[in-house]
Amino acid sequence: MSRFRSGLDERIAELRHRLAAAREDEDQHEEELLLGDLETLVDIAGRSDVDTTELEAVLAVETGAIPIIPSPDDSTA
Repeated sequence: MSRFRSGLDERIAELRHRLAAAREDEDQHEEELLLGDLETLVDIAGRSDVDTTELEAVLAVETGAIPIIPSPDDSTA
């Protein structure tokens, strides 16, 4: 893995952690800023010839474009 990709992955992991904290705190403004940062990183990766398939999936999950469906084992019915 290139140093660029490694740094990108670290930055995305940090953003996802901060996003989770913003959501827990119900800080919608911070959440929107962080999602913008995440979108920017995916864009930079694409322009740098990095395969963005996985990054786009992360972005889709974080923005709600792909809903997280709980496992049938996790049902509380």
